[in-house]
Parts: sequence; structure tokens; C-alpha cells
Amino acid sequence: MMPGPYTPRVTRRLRFRQVDVFTETPLCGNPLAVFPDASELSDDEMQALAREMNLSETAFLLPPTEVGARAGAVARVRIFTPGMELPFAGHPVVGTAWLLADEDRLGSADDRGAVILEVASGPLELHVERTEERPGRVTLLLHDAEIGERLDEDGLDELCEALEVPPTQIGWRSGGRKRKARPMVVSTGLPHLIVPFADRGVLMEVDHERRSYVAEICHSLGCDSAALVAAGGSGAIPGADVTVRLFDAGALRIDADPATGAAAGPICVFLGMLGPTRDATHRVVIEQGTEVGRPSRLEAAVDFGPDGAPGEVRVTGAVVPIIEGWVTLP
Repeated sequence: MMPGPYTPRVTRRLRFRQVDVFTETPLCGNPLAVFPDASELSDDEMQALAREMNLSETAFLLPPTEVGARAGAVARVRIFTPGMELPFAGHPVVGTAWLLADEDRLGSADDRGAVILEVASGPLELHVERTEERPGRVTLLLHDAEIGERLDEDGLDELCEALEVPPTQIGWRSGGRKRKARPMVVSTGLPHLIVPFADRGVLMEVDHERRSYVAEICHSLGCDSAALVAAGGSGAIPGADVTVRLFDAGALRIDADPATGAAAGPICVFLGMLGPTRDATHRVVIEQGTEVGRPSRLEAAVDFGPDGAPGEVRVTGAVVPIIEGWVTLP
């Protein structure tokens, strides 16, 4: 029998870029892989590539949907951790906006560098600063703040047991005075349990392995992550107002997130409400990631109305490119 015609093996080459987000220093901040054209990829392939990249998140760019296009989105961004897809996350959209600006793909951006990106939770507005050489810092306008459950006495005791800290360590210290502050769920796109610590040293000593116990509490409150926050910084981030550590659910398959843009807004809302802040903007510079060797700087701002209700929420950070390459798939 004559052999059949030779059929060459078809392969796909997919370009990707990796950037470090919420830093101006390469190899710091939160790394992000971006696939600028993911139109040929299936859902399973995106998830497999996110596992392969093994970063906190990997972003895949697609044309906007009809709904996104009507909102003026220049691209749709699908965001995957190594374990699952997310409806929204801060550093992937900040990094993606910077990358699109760097590749001159923000055709609809106005003079302020405003651009709309579509994510699963809805359209997001970002502003990319313009410089003579490369794009500058990126500001993300987050979703409106939603205030969730505040822990009662029993819930606080359960959380302290999960963290292995005494209840006296939960609170807020500023100006040398400790104030009572109960952990509370706040969302500006993704809900986070905000846990204030009275002492930064105690915060840094909490064993990260306790996150599985904390995740159970978060799940009962309708969120996946807890943001632990204390006043002051290590000195790694000049001018840092607070230090943050994120404890998230194991399903995300993230070891320790170096910078969490989706948590920065809720943290700023929480701290502004402690004021209470009225008819003013509350700003906070966040240090995160120092304990994993990736110091990150996140700047958050919330405009509070005369009644003390939080209004527009913004998170700003720098981005630096670090890797560019190709992935070959069948």
C-alpha cells in the first residue's frame, strides 16, 4: 500500500510579555505575564498557560465583546491565576494598560491617556501617564465601594485563633494611640476582609501557613482573601504609610501575592472610614511584598463625601518590562 501524503505538523507560536507591576525596579513588584493576542486559545489552554507561567496572574487579551465595545473598551482581558479565572484583579489590568500603551495600541485614549479595558466584572477606566520615552504610571479607577459585614466578638475570636494572635493585637494605632477597629469586608471589585493590626511587628510574624484557616473564615463572609494591614513600613518603600500582607484561598494557587491592586482600594476605604473622613480625599501609600523579596509600592486614594460615604476609588502604580518571548503549542 502506498503511503499517504505527508501532513506537516501545525504549531502555533504565541507571543507573550512579562512586566513587573507596582514598582519602578526590575525584579521587584508583582510579575505579570500578558499574551497580547489570545484569540486562538481555548479556556483550558489559558488555564494551562497560567499554570505554566506560575505567576500570581496571567492576562490574555481578546477583542472586546459587543457590550465592551459599546463602553469604548479597546480590549477584553481575561485573568487567570494558576488555579482559576478571576472576574477582576488590580495588577493585571494596570500591567495590561501599560503594555498596550507601550505598543501604541491605545487608539481611543484621550489626551489624559484614558483607556477602557473590559474584564469579566465589567468595563474599567484607566489613565496612563505619558512620558517622552515609555508610558509612565498607571491609575486604575476601581468599582464603587461596597461595605460588607463587620466581625462581631465571636467572629473576631475565631479570626484571632486562625491567625494565632491575641484579640488585643487587632486594632489601629496612629499617633501613638491605639484605636478600636473591627475587621470588615470591603469590595471595590473583589471583596476582601480587611484586618487591622495594632503592631506591624506582630503582623510580620504571623505564619503565612495560617492562611488556610483564614480562608475558611473569608469563605463564610463571601470573599476569597484577607488583607492584613498595619501602620508604618520597613523602609524598603520610601514614604509608606502602611504595610500589607495578603492571605488568600488555596484554590487560587498563589503562594504570597507581592502586590494586590484589588485590595488597595478596600484598604484605603477602610482606613478613611476610621477617620472618619468627610468631604475630603483619603490617600495611602502601601508597602507590600517585602517578606518575599519583591517590594511593591501601591498608591490608593478615595474621595469621601460630606456624609462620610466613599466615592471614587483609585489605585496608582508604576510598571517595568522584564521579559519577552514566545510559547509554542500544537
